[in-house]
Amino acid sequence: MTFHESGLVFHFSDNWLVRKFDSHTFYRGLSGVGFKAVDFLVLPPSGPLLLLEVKNYFNRDPRVNAPVRPEHLPVPAELAKKLHEKSMDTLEAINTIHQYYQRKWSYRLLLPWLLRLRWKNSDWIFWALAYQRAHVDRTARFVCWIEVDDGQTEWAEALNEALLSFPFESPFEPLLIGTKHNPFYPEIRVQNS
Repeated sequence: MTFHESGLVFHFSDNWLVRKFDSHTFYRGLSGVGFKAVDFLVLPPSGPLLLLEVKNYFNRDPRVNAPVRPEHLPVPAELAKKLHEKSMDTLEAINTIHQYYQRKWSYRLLLPWLLRLRWKNSDWIFWALAYQRAHVDRTARFVCWIEVDDGQTEWAEALNEALLSFPFESPFEPLLIGTKHNPFYPEIRVQNS
C-alpha cells in the first residue's frame, strides 16, 4: 500500500493493515467535536498497533540549499504538547468507534468469523483489531515520523526530550524516528515525493 503525506511517500508491506485516519470517515465525524488524530493507524500481522504521526521539516525548496531556519520550526515543547494530544485523542477515538460498532447485532454476530479471515478491506476487522491491541492487549505505540535536515539535530533532540516529558501511559511511550533511523524497514519504506 502506498500513501502520500507531508511531501513523503509511504510504502507499507502488503500484509500490514493501514488506515489513513485523518481522512477516514470516522475521523471526519469525530473532528467536529474537537478530536485530533494521527495520520495513520498501522496494524502489522503481529506486534503493537502503530499510531503514526508524520511531520516533515526537511527543506523541500530546491532553490535553497540550506536547512529550514530554526525560527521557522515549531517550538519543541508546543509541538510535543500537540503530538501528545493527538495520540491520546486517537486512542479515545478507537474506543469510541468500538462502542459504535458494538451497538450493531450483525457486528457482534459475525466478528469472530471475520477476524479469522482477516479481510484487508474490512473496516469491521480493522477497527476490531485496533481496539483489541490498543485497549485490551495494550500493545500500541505512538510513532512520530519526523523528517529534518542534518542541521536540525539539536531541534529534533529537544523535541524528543519534550515529548518524553509528557505522561504517556505505558506501553504508549513515543518513538521518534525518520527515514535515516527507520526500525520498521523494509515493512515501511519512505521516500520524498
